[in-house]
Amino acid sequence: MRTLFTLSRVFAKLLSLLHTAGMTTRRERLRAATVAEIKEAALAQIAEVGGPGLSLRGVARTIGMSPAGLYRYYEGRDGLLTELITDAYNALADAVAEGVASGGEAPRERFVGGIRAYRRWSLENPNQFLLIFGTPIPGYAAPREGPTVAANRRMGQQFFMIGLEAWQQGTFHPSPDSRAPTPSEKELAELLDPEFPPELVPVMLGTWAHFHGLTTLEVLSQFDWIYGDDTEAFFDREIERLMDSLALEG
Repeated sequence: MRTLFTLSRVFAKLLSLLHTAGMTTRRERLRAATVAEIKEAALAQIAEVGGPGLSLRGVARTIGMSPAGLYRYYEGRDGLLTELITDAYNALADAVAEGVASGGEAPRERFVGGIRAYRRWSLENPNQFLLIFGTPIPGYAAPREGPTVAANRRMGQQFFMIGLEAWQQGTFHPSPDSRAPTPSEKELAELLDPEFPPELVPVMLGTWAHFHGLTTLEVLSQFDWIYGDDTEAFFDREIERLMDSLALEG
């Protein structure tokens, strides 16, 4: 009898734990759904008024929640902005990763695949693109070494590591820089990979600046006056010219 009683207690406790776990899962699902709704409303507001105009009160009104209720999910506007910016960087990083993976075998093919994916995501998500690369939001500062920095680094590393691979293979021959690497360039190189040559850092940053600049101009419709809605051919020619200037072999 004592053994049966003990087993019954164990079984009852196990059922209680399973029930509690199920309740927790439901709460987590509800919370995740609410957070997704908050973010969707915030992005819609940003599309209308821009990042600087984001208002927690306005977001709460849109989803039918009290402003006080919204603070159960975010401590303030900056917390919500940090998540939105992190999400955007990670979405861009995912797109670049997919473009790199489907680009081909050679470093040049993968690099170009990543650049094209960068452009495509930016054109398909202009509001998120401008949130992370547009006008700075007054009063907002990303947490130092926080999630936005990690997500941004995740995106950039994919291009840098292709450059390192091509350099090690001897298929990357950019023009040498006569000056010595700066301490910041050395620090970034070490952060990326102990074998990353510091002299390659400004080359990779300049490469990103080139295709990012083209992408930004297209997102802002600055090529419409001459190319209309079809700037892809122009973009592709510029990217091939950029690859040639780097002597990045295919």
